[in-house]
Amino acid sequence: MLKRKCLPSKHQTHRHGYPKDTEPKAYIEKKGFKRAEAATYLGVAKITIDRLTKRGLLHPSRALRHPIYSKDDLDRFLRETSIETGDLSRTSCR
Repeated sequence: MLKRKCLPSKHQTHRHGYPKDTEPKAYIEKKGFKRAEAATYLGVAKITIDRLTKRGLLHPSRALRHPIYSKDDLDRFLRETSIETGDLSRTSCR
């Protein structure tokens, strides 16, 4: 009679098949956002993202199917237009 391989029982595995005792993978920080995600990140409406892009204040990558806004570009925009710095001249209507 052949011996069965020692496989984990159904209760010892996640539904995706890997053992429950394995450590979860470390969270990977997101580097790029779609338009809706960028709007949420900045705390503005999606149309505002479109307007800021049209005015040249945000620079999305258009290499993919959807424009991708880099986290660095969004952080730069927040730094340059923050109330603490008092430099709101770049975002005023012209």
